[in-house]
Amino acid sequence: MSKLYIKANDLEELDSVKIFDERGKEVYYTKDDFIATGHRIKIFLAETISERAYVQEKYDRLGDTRFEFASKDKFGTVARDPMSRAARYIVDYDEAWEIVGDPFIWKYTVYRGALRIIDVKSEPYLIPGQALNLTPTHILTFDSESDVLIGLTFVLAIYALNKYRY
Repeated sequence: MSKLYIKANDLEELDSVKIFDERGKEVYYTKDDFIATGHRIKIFLAETISERAYVQEKYDRLGDTRFEFASKDKFGTVARDPMSRAARYIVDYDEAWEIVGDPFIWKYTVYRGALRIIDVKSEPYLIPGQALNLTPTHILTFDSESDVLIGLTFVLAIYALNKYRY
């Protein structure tokens, strides 16, 4: 089981944030790519310029918006379900992922069938080795080490979908 931490205040103000592990060590950082068409968040390995993954805004022929999320050889898209009045999402990924909970308030779980893949919550938390004050923090818990990077991109795609109100 792995955990990642993102300071909520930093994420709400910018798409460029640092992402920490449970020991408080920076493992990834993100940069907003202003040159890209639409919103694009690049995810880099900490202390390098090695891009590991990305989240990219895309449009289909009907003008509907979705966000593409990708890391290494894994790739998918997520969009709002236009037929639903509730906040439901259509996930196009090679594994059937389903969101249960409320992504607007960062309190949801992602399932693959009956298996829990990712738990996402937001709460006041002191990231070890970071700021001395208790700040709102987004906490991502992954049940499998292999799902960490693609899961992070997926969570950031859901965040972007909600932030830009699509």
